[in-house]
Amino acid sequence: MSGIVALLDRGRGGVDPDLKAMHERIDHRGPDGEGIWCDGPVGLGHQQLRSTPEAEHDDQPCRDGAVVVTGDIRLDNRATLLDALDVANGGKPIPDSRLVLAAYRRWGEACPDHLVGSFAFALWDSAAGRLLCARDCFGVKPLYYHSSPDTFAVGSEAKALLALPDVDRTLDERKVGDLLTGTFEDKERTYYRDIRRLPPAHAISVRSDGSRLWQYWDLDPTDSVTLGSDAAYERRFRELFEQAVRCRLRTDGTVGTALSGGLDSSSITVVARDLLSSADPLLTFSNVYDDAPTSDEREFVERVTERAGIDSRYVFMDEVGMLDDRESMGWHYDQPPHDTMHHAIWERMKRADEAGVNVVLEGALGDSATGYGLGLIPELLRTGRWGRLAAEIQAISERGGAPRHRVFLHHAVLPLVPPAVRRTYRRIRDEPVLAERKNPTLRPAFVDRVGLDEKLRERYATGSVLRETARRRQCRSLTFGTITASLETTDLVAAAFGVEPRYPFTDRRLVEFSLAMPPTQQLSEGWTRSIIRRSLADRLPEEIGTRVWKTDMSQGFWNSLAREDDRLERLVADPGPLEDFVDQDALRAAHERFAETQSTRDARALWRALSLSTWMKTWAHTSGQ
Repeated sequence: MSGIVALLDRGRGGVDPDLKAMHERIDHRGPDGEGIWCDGPVGLGHQQLRSTPEAEHDDQPCRDGAVVVTGDIRLDNRATLLDALDVANGGKPIPDSRLVLAAYRRWGEACPDHLVGSFAFALWDSAAGRLLCARDCFGVKPLYYHSSPDTFAVGSEAKALLALPDVDRTLDERKVGDLLTGTFEDKERTYYRDIRRLPPAHAISVRSDGSRLWQYWDLDPTDSVTLGSDAAYERRFRELFEQAVRCRLRTDGTVGTALSGGLDSSSITVVARDLLSSADPLLTFSNVYDDAPTSDEREFVERVTERAGIDSRYVFMDEVGMLDDRESMGWHYDQPPHDTMHHAIWERMKRADEAGVNVVLEGALGDSATGYGLGLIPELLRTGRWGRLAAEIQAISERGGAPRHRVFLHHAVLPLVPPAVRRTYRRIRDEPVLAERKNPTLRPAFVDRVGLDEKLRERYATGSVLRETARRRQCRSLTFGTITASLETTDLVAAAFGVEPRYPFTDRRLVEFSLAMPPTQQLSEGWTRSIIRRSLADRLPEEIGTRVWKTDMSQGFWNSLAREDDRLERLVADPGPLEDFVDQDALRAAHERFAETQSTRDARALWRALSLSTWMKTWAHTSGQ
């Protein structure tokens, strides 16, 4: 992954010194070169990490007449674009940035509509006096921006924008509320009031006198595709999945995969191994635990890595705390890491870098992209297809070992109960609801101040349960803001080590097909995610293809958090600026409960407080400072 910056001075002044400061702030993203282009009130910068064969010939910022582009770009529909566009590069291989320039020449501001892949770019058209910025469909490549009457600036990381003198570090309390409750549906806010995120599948066009923001792509849960047989769906899914993996193998370096032993990462690994040349190594990196056996997946990992041509590397996590590389993490995390397993990603990327790997394939979005299909169960109940419902309930019960009445209640009835009714039931039982349920340490005044309870009510108000369908449920899971936040955090980690993460399950073509296929292809005979199990049955080890549920990572998380107990004790004794958000007595009580009987609710509350506190000491100002 590369890094980009762009700066437009709406007052028509020069940008050179400020642009250089932004550019230098992300120089860790450019181990293979850098470049700056300035012209009066506008400037673009690029920090290059070469991760494709064509990148050797990619001299960014790239100029073609009046148009200049800087981008972190990997396009998957290169053949289609090359056929449609007139692109010349002096007989040299054509880098993806050149294709973006040509696409803009052909389609103007509509060019993002025609791009398939992972990208974030800023393009200046001096003839139109316009800066166009765009981000890929699922937000694999991040893009942050600052807009004021005098300045518009963008960067691959928020820290680039913080180099500008007029960007304030005062934190956004609403975003803090998102962190402390683990709700990330807002895809625009950042932890800084003066910085926003360009949401996935969005573009923004900026001139000296204003700007226009729009969404150029979206999923449609009413779309459908009908094929002649189960075998036809399996063939098409396999074709699209292989295409998604193949596109992400485009590199002249060494490829690795993040292998957990689950269905997603195992599918990527076995397909990647088959697609690579036998002379090319495939390294796998797996987080493992001796002291947390319920979080250890070696028995499944080994079923995959026993295949020829796979070089397996274990990353042992037992001696790793949540913030062991605190100094380095403190610089690279210009936002507090929310992920309870962020340190596992950090250690994995570190090992990949040490092994000389420059591209790691990850399984993120796999659950949603292939679909569990469980949304079919309440749909069958609601639409009166009770024979099929009874058969699936019976099959799920047999597969997972849960009683039929529990399966029926949990998967058929509860999804049809409105959220307000569930909250009333919990109140009657004297159980916490809304923000208190999410985090027992929150200060009530903070909850009221930022409207956390109301925000949570809106989040769970998904519309009438009578109009709910399996496809709508899957569509929501594909566009959760938590996915965006996790991709952004992983980007910061990967950039710290000069490794590019790639995600086959974010392939737009694969996702569109999966959402449009009948839900009965996703849940069949009690098998969730049936389509990927069937499509890759000849490649996946049987132990993987017949796994029913994921491994619970709680024990591994708890152990790593317990290794931070000295820091937690200091935080509990003196929360400092966190007292604006959390109640000290409630924080202490959560710490005491966690020490006595570990639970995920208390562990998450403690981790979020520790993460926020550590980040604030490096990056943020409170509203009172």
